[in-house]
Amino acid sequence: MTSSRIRIAADSVCDLPVDLADRLKVHIIPTYVNIGRESIPDDGESLDRERFYRELPAMQTAPTTAAPSPGDAEAFYRAILAEGVDHIVSIHVPEKLSGTLNAMRLGAEAVGSDRVTLVDSLQLTFGIGIQVWGAAELAAQSADLATLLDAIERMRQRTRVYAIIDTMEYLRRSGRVNSLAASIGGLLKIKPIVSVNEGEVVPVSRQRAWSRAVERLRALTLEQKPLERLAILHIANRSGAEKFLESIHDSAPSDTLIIETTPTLGAHIGPGSIGVATLKADWRR
Repeated sequence: MTSSRIRIAADSVCDLPVDLADRLKVHIIPTYVNIGRESIPDDGESLDRERFYRELPAMQTAPTTAAPSPGDAEAFYRAILAEGVDHIVSIHVPEKLSGTLNAMRLGAEAVGSDRVTLVDSLQLTFGIGIQVWGAAELAAQSADLATLLDAIERMRQRTRVYAIIDTMEYLRRSGRVNSLAASIGGLLKIKPIVSVNEGEVVPVSRQRAWSRAVERLRALTLEQKPLERLAILHIANRSGAEKFLESIHDSAPSDTLIIETTPTLGAHIGPGSIGVATLKADWRR
């Protein structure tokens, strides 16, 4: 099976910019953000991110999020296969955190599970996007299925995502604070730094000042040098993301991205946060 007949697919939580997805021929299925009675595809167009984050603090009822339906997944896969594709490698948000992978599994079964290989990214935001980007590049270079899956596994092992949560209020409102809040001590004024480990969000540091949290994030980022990929992540805080990138400019790859995180995640985290997604250059060894 040659890569010209293999396509890479993912859900919109991967935060792969639209222009990059188009160039790489990556197919993206949207997750959904529910605001009141309206369910809006988080596809980068239907939901205005700037407006959503501007209005989020004043929303009386916290927005919720939802996975694609199995019917959505089936239609998504059928459309890709209709382009003459032999096989799809489909990379998704962790099963521990979302129902997306299960919905995609049901959709794959409907079109023939031998046509689709599902991958749990065990990551969030551009931690997924890094795997998608690398897999798509290899697919374009005639990598076969086994080579693609091995590369995704090696990228996953060398990818890190860290984020400063500006306030615990949105996690509390979403009902997803649970063990994370307990480990932080339930202090809403703390600036925690979290990471993603084996598909779960875990705390790695607690700081009482934003400036100290940023310094710790910088240290965590530089520990991953040398970097092949880097994205600076933010939620309604582009100036903070740009300032952070400037602070690590000498260690940042030339194609470093600044990405505003999808509302599917941002609804649970809230405005003000910044983070990073990194891929160590030694993943190819």
